[in-house]
Amino acid sequence: MRLKLWHGLVITSLLTLLVYYPSLHADYNSVDDLKMINGIENAGPFDLQKHFFPDSKRYYYRPLNSLTFYFDRDVWGTLPSFMHLGNILLHLGCALLVYAITRRLTRLFDHSEEIIPLFAALFFALHPLTAESVCWISGRTDPLSGLFMLLAVWLTLIGLQSRNIPASLGAGLALLLACLAKEVAVFILPGLLWMAAVYPEKGISFPARLRRRWLSLSSPVLAIIGYFFIRHLAIARDTGVSTALKGVAAGDYDLLNKIRVALKVYGFYFKKLFIPWPLNFGIIEVSGWYVLAGLLLAGVLFWLALRRRVLEAFGLMAFCVLAPAVLVPFGKMAWTPLAERYLYTPVALFATMASIYLFRGLARLNPLLQRRGGQALMVLLLVFFASTLHRAWIWQDNERLYRDTVAKSPNLPAAKAELASALLRKGKMEESEAILVQMQKDNPTSGYLVDDFNLAQLYAARGEYAQARDLLIIHLDKKHKKYHDLLLALVKINDARLGTVAEQEKGEIQRESLDWLLEAQRVRPNAFTRYRIGKYQLQLGDEEAALESFRAAMEKAPADAHYLQAAKTFIKKLEGT
Repeated sequence: MRLKLWHGLVITSLLTLLVYYPSLHADYNSVDDLKMINGIENAGPFDLQKHFFPDSKRYYYRPLNSLTFYFDRDVWGTLPSFMHLGNILLHLGCALLVYAITRRLTRLFDHSEEIIPLFAALFFALHPLTAESVCWISGRTDPLSGLFMLLAVWLTLIGLQSRNIPASLGAGLALLLACLAKEVAVFILPGLLWMAAVYPEKGISFPARLRRRWLSLSSPVLAIIGYFFIRHLAIARDTGVSTALKGVAAGDYDLLNKIRVALKVYGFYFKKLFIPWPLNFGIIEVSGWYVLAGLLLAGVLFWLALRRRVLEAFGLMAFCVLAPAVLVPFGKMAWTPLAERYLYTPVALFATMASIYLFRGLARLNPLLQRRGGQALMVLLLVFFASTLHRAWIWQDNERLYRDTVAKSPNLPAAKAELASALLRKGKMEESEAILVQMQKDNPTSGYLVDDFNLAQLYAARGEYAQARDLLIIHLDKKHKKYHDLLLALVKINDARLGTVAEQEKGEIQRESLDWLLEAQRVRPNAFTRYRIGKYQLQLGDEEAALESFRAAMEKAPADAHYLQAAKTFIKKLEGT
């Protein structure tokens, strides 16, 4: 039976949903997910203007990505299963766009076999490197941005083939949306323009070709300009861009060393495209020999550019999108210097080029070798399926994930701390304490606070409040980036201490907690913190200050805040009404 379009779409959809089915039973990940969920659940009613134009300091500006999380909050109630389903459906959308893009290119090259776009879609959909972005709720930014980047590519191809003005304009809009989901979409621009420039058109010179394609070339450029204009209006202080630039140019500038690091990083990712194993959430160290792979990649990219053909432009686009990943090790912009999720969209773009190359090669072989080659490709997809399914199972459970991460990156303190936290939540106190105590012994002055937070939580759970307090209070003078969290953790410990001390000691503990809450309010103003300040002031007998705090909390509180009615009651009581 001849493979038809609907066969390919159904097979792609079923296998994508099947391989990521375990994610539907996963909870939130302890890295970023819990913080993000807490943030949106306490953000109050959604304000579209404030969301896109917050006019505040920002490290990331990804309003379209966070918009999807607010949708989850208001429609599903931030249920993890539905949030994971959102990631899977976005990934499926990307896979179907890979199918559509590859199918359009095969028709351009006079290939009508549906097997080529099907293989490209499955190569991407089942590739183990996509697992991190799909299984991690906070990783949604990659499939969301990837969806619009791939849509921009597809619409650009339509515009080039038929000189379709709406498609060319739509490509620019899609690219703008991709940037609003994740800023790295900006970097696809050189590859996208190159693809538009080299798109074949018989009997027309290259300069004339460029003039005829002015809309396809200008639309993505205007989209990028528009993105930076919106970003400039929206953010009062852009710490993300400044951090990236500082990372590249900071310190004793050693150009040769930076080139060496860039080649090593690029070489590592180049190898990952072909041999993705071992899969690891916390990659911190790679061999210096990857510099050679980086040099090989530079040669490959130069050769692709020399070919000046539309198919090879997909290889250039893939590594254009990957370019920001090279900045991460310089600027220390993420919890690990290397990450599999950075390859999400590059894998999609690479899949199209690789699939057409592979099937072209098979067509030149004799029938026996063609069958053997086809069987080898089927085995490759089966291996991808099994590996990705296993990875989705690992991501189901925080303990399982961080055991895997610690085993592969034993020198990553963050992974050990997250494992200890997962064990603590499951009530495995002894194993959690053993990990945290060992971390303290290995590097007692590291300044890495997560292990201290976890150990303090463990002590508090056992009723050892003084020990928990002493463990954290030594960090107050360091003004760590988790300074605000540290202040609130100490207040929580003091709240627990109040039930264990004599009455004459309670006033001193309450005054200490009040000082910490006032400092937390100074660092990060928040209506709920202001409400808590009012309660402590009331307990200490300062009714005038408490009334002022409750009024300030009521004025700034979201309309659906759980403490709003309590603040109103306190105000009435203090006003004597």
